[in-house]
Amino acid sequence: MSLALPVTPAQAISGGSDVTSTNHKYSYTVAVLAPVIMCAGALIDNRHVLTTVTCVNYLEPSEVEVYAGSNKYYADGIRKEVNRLTLHPNFNSANFDNNIAVLTLASPLTPKEISTYAIKTISRAAAGSRLPPAGTLSDVTSYGAIDPNYTLPDVMQHAQFSNYTPAQCQAYKPNRLTGTMFCAGDKAGFKDACPADQGAPLVYAEKLIGLYSWGSSCGLVAPNPSSPVFTRISSVNTWINTVIASTS
Repeated sequence: MSLALPVTPAQAISGGSDVTSTNHKYSYTVAVLAPVIMCAGALIDNRHVLTTVTCVNYLEPSEVEVYAGSNKYYADGIRKEVNRLTLHPNFNSANFDNNIAVLTLASPLTPKEISTYAIKTISRAAAGSRLPPAGTLSDVTSYGAIDPNYTLPDVMQHAQFSNYTPAQCQAYKPNRLTGTMFCAGDKAGFKDACPADQGAPLVYAEKLIGLYSWGSSCGLVAPNPSSPVFTRISSVNTWINTVIASTS
C-alpha cells in the first residue's frame, strides 16, 4: 500500500528554524500520512509511533503510513505501513482528554534501515513524573506549513517552547484542562504551533514529555486562550506500555 503525496499539509511551527541534514538530531520525529492530512508523531521504538487520536480517528490501518528518516516529509526517507491503530479508550472528543494513539508498524524498522536513514527513537517521561519547571525550554519539531496560508517549508521545523504552570494555562482555558494536558509556548509570540499539527513531539532532556494536541494560536503572544496544549505523556505512559506489550 502506498499513499500518494502530496497530502494536505497540517499547519505547523511558525517562527521556527530549519532542521538541516547535518544537525538532524530530531529524527525521532516522523510524519503520519493519511488520505486527507499529514500529522506528526514520535518514534518510541522500532515498531511503535505515538501520535494523537485526532490525527487518525475513524481511519483504518491501511489508510495510514509512517514516514521516517528524513528532515523532509517528501524525500530521502522511508515509508512504513501500519497494521494497527490503538486509540486511548478514554479519549474524549469534546475536550480532547487522553488524546493519544499508538501506531504499530506492519514490520519493525530493521537495523539496516535505522542505520541507513539515521533514525532515532525517543525515550518517554516516566509514568507519574513531574513536568519540567515553568519557564524551562523544550524542543518541538514538525514537518508542516509555517503559517495560516499553508506555506510549506523545505525541511522540518524546530522551535523551543517554554512550559507554563497549570494555573497560567487554566486561567486562559477555564474548565478545559484535564490531568492529561499541559501548556507550552513562546512568551514573545514569535514561535508557535499552528492549527491541526497533531502529534508534534515536545522533548525535554531527551525525554518525550508531550504531543501537540489542540488550541494553537499560530503566532499570538503566549500564553493566551489559543496557546498550544499538549498531551502529557507521563499521564498516559502506563497505558502506552500495555499497548506495546500487546503488539510486540
